[in-house]
Amino acid sequence: MDLRLSYGRHCVLDGCDLSVSRREVVGLAGENGSGKSTLVKCLLGFLRPSAGRVHCDARVGYCPQENYLHRSYTVAEHLDLVGSLRRGGQPIDAGFVGQCVATLKLERYLGYPIRKLSGGTYQKVKLLTAIAHRPPLLVLDEPTDGFDWTMYLVFWDLMAELVRSGTGVLMISHLLHDRDRFDRIYELREGRLHA
Repeated sequence: MDLRLSYGRHCVLDGCDLSVSRREVVGLAGENGSGKSTLVKCLLGFLRPSAGRVHCDARVGYCPQENYLHRSYTVAEHLDLVGSLRRGGQPIDAGFVGQCVATLKLERYLGYPIRKLSGGTYQKVKLLTAIAHRPPLLVLDEPTDGFDWTMYLVFWDLMAELVRSGTGVLMISHLLHDRDRFDRIYELREGRLHA
């Protein structure tokens, strides 16, 4: 990989090598503004690095830090939209999505427009849209932001289930708690990854 990216004289990424295998959870930590989201956008093809290469042979579920859900759509309409995005002709697993709706306690919000959701509920819907297709690779940027302690634990139960079924998880945060939940953790500091 050896990813490098500069904006003028400012070097954001300086030779980053990162891999995520199936059935593992990898953490990417760093201070605010350290370039974590920039690295992820390079990995996902949203930004072109100045040098280096990215190899990804799996479908990716992505939960960005930014708010991207359409404010006028309801939660159910977002799930319908995600369900219509079929990869390789494979329909979404409605049973799995229904289980996730129940696990994340979203049943009562299905008819709510996104603009009426609290921050924590909005975050749960973002997470659900990322995992709905049970992707082999899941990239989560600050996924527990806005969660209370109970939902934080529910989140990790859900991640454990996905990992058991074969998903690899890359979790990005400025703070990574519960280090024992991760197979590896990297810190992005001054453009370089440190184990």
